[in-house]
Amino acid sequence: MKILLIGGTGLVGSYLLPKLIDRKHKVYALTRAIEKIQKINELGATGLLGDIRDPGSFINQLKGIELIILLAMPGVIPGRRINRKHKEELRKETNDIFNNSMDMAVHYQVPIILPSGTSYQTGNDETADETWRISRIGLAEIGKDTDIMVQKAIRTGIPGIIQLIYGRIYGNGGLFRIMYEMMNKGNYRIIGNGENFIPNIYAGDAAMAIMRAIEKMPVGEKFIIADNTPVTQKDFAYHMAAVMNKRKPGKIPGFLIKMFLGKDMYEVITMNCKVSNIKARNMLGWDPEYPSFREGLEITINEMDETLPYFTPRNFT
Repeated sequence: MKILLIGGTGLVGSYLLPKLIDRKHKVYALTRAIEKIQKINELGATGLLGDIRDPGSFINQLKGIELIILLAMPGVIPGRRINRKHKEELRKETNDIFNNSMDMAVHYQVPIILPSGTSYQTGNDETADETWRISRIGLAEIGKDTDIMVQKAIRTGIPGIIQLIYGRIYGNGGLFRIMYEMMNKGNYRIIGNGENFIPNIYAGDAAMAIMRAIEKMPVGEKFIIADNTPVTQKDFAYHMAAVMNKRKPGKIPGFLIKMFLGKDMYEVITMNCKVSNIKARNMLGWDPEYPSFREGLEITINEMDETLPYFTPRNFT
């Protein structure tokens, strides 16, 4: 199958790309970083230099595609305060990424696999599934317009979409590497009391969910992609510290996060969210290799402790 992979060198993309190549798919991997083109080509894909916000920068290089996979998302910089202006910029960027990707799927008359995040508000005894409405509070509001795009596509079938709704993704790279480095230096802090539940998924398992979606091609469906084990923000951080042989991180009061990073960031970090992955396991035949954060964190920390440059073949085993 000829596949356009948008965001092929990001956290999930760097685990996914070699899996696609191993299964003999012809992959065009889009990147904005010219230094990554050579590595993409060495892996056996075709590197495209360009930006999905400007399709004209690369579309002439495509020679017909049968599927689009969108993994690119707006860049949220850790530690930067989210004010109203910046939030609107992120919302516009999100809209451009989704709208242009879906327009390309319509143009080529192909299905598209789209990402989302597990932004659900659950009570202590509640577990969200795909029938729940996404709760767009705080920073998650930047995806509010894309929900409407997705709902329309599901209703009309144009384009044909498969949406994968991810928990917090951890692996050798991306924002998780920043968390790793902060933990390593003793700078990581739990936000608030840390008792809120956050779904998690290892990046390799997130990539395998895409592989199963390609095999099954359940157009018009949404799937929550998270591991089997609910965990609080606090317990995840404590276990990560233990795996790294570091002290348990301390806590930082919520009012300080609101003051320095903004209310929008605070609301996302402290949202209580438990989810079910039963639909993905049943319909896609997908089971996470690492069913809990405990096993997943150990393999991830081992990868990261090697201190290899990001986006190297050894990250793809």
